[in-house]
Amino acid sequence: MKRFASHSEEDVIAKKQNLVPVNTVKANKGAANLLRSYLREKNMDTNFESFEIHRLAETLSHFYMDARTKEGEMYKSTTLINTRHALNRYLKSPPFLKKFDLIKNTEFTDANECFKTAKAEIKSVGKGDIVHYPEIESEDLTKLYNSIYLDPSTPFGLANRVQMNIRLYFCRRANENMESMTKETFVVKTYKYWPKVYS
Repeated sequence: MKRFASHSEEDVIAKKQNLVPVNTVKANKGAANLLRSYLREKNMDTNFESFEIHRLAETLSHFYMDARTKEGEMYKSTTLINTRHALNRYLKSPPFLKKFDLIKNTEFTDANECFKTAKAEIKSVGKGDIVHYPEIESEDLTKLYNSIYLDPSTPFGLANRVQMNIRLYFCRRANENMESMTKETFVVKTYKYWPKVYS
């Protein structure tokens, strides 16, 4: 019997796909379908996954400005933000595995300027405001933190607790900033009465 396993390219792609949460896959496909619907309505090639970077950037420049709901209304600012992040994930995921980044790469500078312009326009018509939800009651928080779903003694519970804490204490604008967070986003500080504080 051989000691080491052998993975084909298809095996590697399949395993990578299995690591992506179902809801994330659903959001990614939803964003891709939205862009495809836009291209279809404009009588353009819908196979945007095969576009060269320059063509994709130009397409996104118009898409960000033109994106509308089925009723022809402007999307909320958070929806447009989530759509851009979902498209970015979609193109980076198997089977496409694009190496470029729709948000960070300089080739998409013009597209991202159009994205900012679209956000400003959305705000000007009153759809850019953040919806504030009622504060979670302390009793409900206690129930959450004492539940098996946030139990830090299990890998599943620990992952959920970390997510809960980040969203509760650092994402003051809902999930809008989650996608761009990295280790460098957080700073460890020390105070007189608290040895370690993350900010």
